[in-house]
Amino acid sequence: MKRLFNIALILFLFAGCTTVKQGWQNFTAYYNTFYNAQQFYNAGLERNLRQVPQINALQPIRVHLPPTSAGHDEFDQAIERGSSILRNHEESKYVLPAIFLIGKSFYYRSEFFSALEKFQELQTLAEGTLEQEAILWQGRTYLEMLNYDEGIRFLEIERDFIEDWEPELHAEVDIILAQLYTAQRNWQEASEYLNRSIINLSDRNKKARAYFLLGQVNERLGDDSQALYAYNQISALRTTYDIEFNALRKEAEVSRRIGNYQRAEYLYRSMQRDDKFFEYRNELQYEIARTYQLRGMPDDAIENYELVLRDRRQNPTPVTMARTFYGIAEVYRDNLSSFSLAAAYFDSAATVRADQALLPTGFNARELAESFGQYANIKRQITEKDSLLRVANLPPDELEALIAELQKIEEEKIEEEMSRMQSERDRMIVAEQTEDIIEAAEATTHGFLNINNPAMLQDASLQFQGIWGDRALADNWRRRADVSGSRFDQIVIRDESDEAIELEPESSGGGLFATAVDLSDVPFEEEEQHAMKSDIEDLNYRLANVFFLSLDMPDSAKTYYLKVTDSAINEHLVTMAYYSIAEIELLNNNEEGAKLVLDRLYAMNPKSLYTRRIADRLNVELDLLEIVDIPKIEQQYFDVKSKESETPPVERAESLLALADNGSSDSQRARLLFEAAQEYMRAARFETDNQQVIREWFEKQDETRQKRTEFQMLQDSSRVMIADSTIADEEHRFWQTIADSSFAEPDFSEYFPFEGAYWDTTRSILNRIEQYYASSSVMPSVLILKETLQKPESQQPEDAESSELESEVPIMEAEAGAIETCEELGINMQYEGGMAAFMRSITFPSWTESISMRGEVVYTFTIEPDGSIRNYEQVSQMDRSGIPQSIENAIDQLLQFTAFEGDSAKQCNLTFPIDL
Repeated sequence: MKRLFNIALILFLFAGCTTVKQGWQNFTAYYNTFYNAQQFYNAGLERNLRQVPQINALQPIRVHLPPTSAGHDEFDQAIERGSSILRNHEESKYVLPAIFLIGKSFYYRSEFFSALEKFQELQTLAEGTLEQEAILWQGRTYLEMLNYDEGIRFLEIERDFIEDWEPELHAEVDIILAQLYTAQRNWQEASEYLNRSIINLSDRNKKARAYFLLGQVNERLGDDSQALYAYNQISALRTTYDIEFNALRKEAEVSRRIGNYQRAEYLYRSMQRDDKFFEYRNELQYEIARTYQLRGMPDDAIENYELVLRDRRQNPTPVTMARTFYGIAEVYRDNLSSFSLAAAYFDSAATVRADQALLPTGFNARELAESFGQYANIKRQITEKDSLLRVANLPPDELEALIAELQKIEEEKIEEEMSRMQSERDRMIVAEQTEDIIEAAEATTHGFLNINNPAMLQDASLQFQGIWGDRALADNWRRRADVSGSRFDQIVIRDESDEAIELEPESSGGGLFATAVDLSDVPFEEEEQHAMKSDIEDLNYRLANVFFLSLDMPDSAKTYYLKVTDSAINEHLVTMAYYSIAEIELLNNNEEGAKLVLDRLYAMNPKSLYTRRIADRLNVELDLLEIVDIPKIEQQYFDVKSKESETPPVERAESLLALADNGSSDSQRARLLFEAAQEYMRAARFETDNQQVIREWFEKQDETRQKRTEFQMLQDSSRVMIADSTIADEEHRFWQTIADSSFAEPDFSEYFPFEGAYWDTTRSILNRIEQYYASSSVMPSVLILKETLQKPESQQPEDAESSELESEVPIMEAEAGAIETCEELGINMQYEGGMAAFMRSITFPSWTESISMRGEVVYTFTIEPDGSIRNYEQVSQMDRSGIPQSIENAIDQLLQFTAFEGDSAKQCNLTFPIDL
């Protein structure tokens, strides 16, 4: 019995040890799995958090950083091992931590829906701290999903439902709520959550970022003192230098805004001297310049702005460069009243390719560049015309003195240019001679100093004479001052018979260069002066509109409107000028001034629509018997369209043309003109029963396009066959013939159906839109319609005047493609900065701002010997969509070429590169 008992005891103990061993192995397995998952998660988290985004102080920052693209592989491994625990060890104590780890891994992989599911699952299963963690991470997930409303609703319910919150977790939930409210621009709620939660944060970096966000929120609430306090708290925390730098910068910025410029400058200069912020040295220099600008010290501001642009040790970033140009432009605009320079710097700011998100709100350099560019252009024209009028009214003796002075200035320029050219020639000859002597001394083929080569000796002799003259050798011959009488020192000019005349430099004097002063633009006749005064009045009105409508400078606008009323040449312009002056007075709350303007306007034109509008604004009763109640253009347009079934197309077209003449904007006038053209087309179709003829014409055009396409396909095939070396010679010649041939366009001119007065009127209106409203929204439709109605070439009338003009121009080449470029002919643009500067001066249509476009426009110019442009013509195939018209406007106003020898005009091609 005892033996049986012992055997049973052994068996029992063996069975118990086996169970314990199996349990230990299971524990080791899921512990190792979770440990590995935790290791992968930590590795991924380290890589993910290493990519900290740069702070953009212009936008509210995030306290909890969003996930980045790093560490995805590690998070994927963590998810796989965590899921293994859930599948194989669902009863272990690591199930809830595994769910939490999987949820956070999904979050950092930016798989937010999967992350949200895991956090919701964890909240359901867990309690205590782990449940609170699940709520916190759900709030972070809603923030990343941009689901702000749901995030706020969920967190506010849960934070009130749980009573025993961990202080740290409760503070973080409030911080997330603050960020959610910030995203909704609810600054007051965000401020309250931040103020009551920051103190309970233990993480220094989160605390610093929370203070920074609080400062930004207080700025938007207009509480600069509290914003300054928040930024100042960050300096006591040992945080990242990016946060520290931006906090100091914001502290200086707020100090500057509240008028404490000395404190702001002190902070900026302190940071500039700190080696820790060396990479921001240039940006800090910008802030110092900006401080001087806001302080009302324009000269110091410009000096410091220029230090930013001239810094050779650290080039400014595109954002800093754009803001610097913008700041200089503001100084010239606001402090120095130099609008032309302001236009140039606004344009420079607009051309810098900077990230718009990093530029301050209201950075509208492109719009300001266009507006001030318009000012500079109009002002230049006014100045030129005023100068011409003053010259026209000079007494004869003063006019002669002025011409003599201008001639003297021009002669000095020519002498200076010739002196420069002579110096360059001397340097070139000396350099070539030195190189030749060295080569000759080293060479042995032609003997020492090329003594055995007569040609090289002759060349050396000419070079010698070019420097020292053709005189016999004598003592002190190297003294350049003693050399005279050389034929190389004589200046050769040509008289009217083209015979050479040599002049000694000593006898040339100041009258050697006979220069002519061009007085062709001076309006000596009374009619010409009246026309120029009318032009100046129109320019003054346009300039006033630029100040009033574009630059928001009503006081300056009023000055130019008053100039229009003083000149009083164009009654219509005077009426509109008075109306605008009244608007400015009302804008300044000066009703008495507006009433005085109304009195003048009523006395001048009581029936004017503008008189009625000002009276309505002032609630003034006018004599209605003398006032013709003119409805607004919009109402008149509605009346025209509402009677479409009752009135013929011609009548509607004429009404629309009349409305276009009184349109309030270019876009409105262009639209009315286009609709008038459409009405004339309807009238043309109804005038004669030619619908069938029009259909046949389009059918022929479609048939021709189809044949042209088939021919092009055949040519493409022929090129492939020609490249095949295996085909026979005869077949090769056949395909070569096809490749060399061209499509024969059929002549359908006799079938052209769009003939008659109404069709001609339609084409005329379309041309008018293209000429004056090239940047309007109807231009694409205008171009299509214009191309459709264009007469075949055989029916195009020849312009006798242009043909006669062109016959006077000697064209050396028969084909247009054979015309040389202006550069090949030695004719250059006479524009400071060359082609690049000229293209920057052009104001292109507004629709080009939203596109990226590159190309070129080629023009053939006919240029007079003095460099002036006789005429020009676009020869490239760019559509007339506004871009060529903009270039041509600049050509008419700005372009001049260098003068060249000869009596006849020359033709050459010039290419204008487009890079938008």
